[in-house]
Amino acid sequence: MKNLFNSYAQQERTHLDTINQILNGNVPQMNQGQGQNQNNQQNSQNQTANQGFQQNSAGFTNETDKNLCSDALTTEKHVSSTYDTTIFECTNSQVRQVLNHIQKEEQEHGKGIFDYMQSHGMYQFQ
Repeated sequence: MKNLFNSYAQQERTHLDTINQILNGNVPQMNQGQGQNQNNQQNSQNQTANQGFQQNSAGFTNETDKNLCSDALTTEKHVSSTYDTTIFECTNSQVRQVLNHIQKEEQEHGKGIFDYMQSHGMYQFQ
């Protein structure tokens, strides 16, 4: 779990830097190669983070971990929804492209947290 959260924390710092650039009037360029490179890097980070919990998937025993993951998943859902609304209301196509990229990464964070929770018995389907 620590590896998963640490990999997402670095990406969240990058998201914050990007948003601050936009707020200061500088729109970062998001080209195809850059986005693909970042996606490959994120997938590599997710695989590294996932290796730790796949080896320990014998069962869930820590209520604190469950609460942290539940909170993080709820936060990712909220953040993704907020980006969605902002993207729809954005008039600058370059900013919209950057926000779309960030939202996709947020959705991938949510998926990673969900997968972790499910593999540890923290998230049960009814």
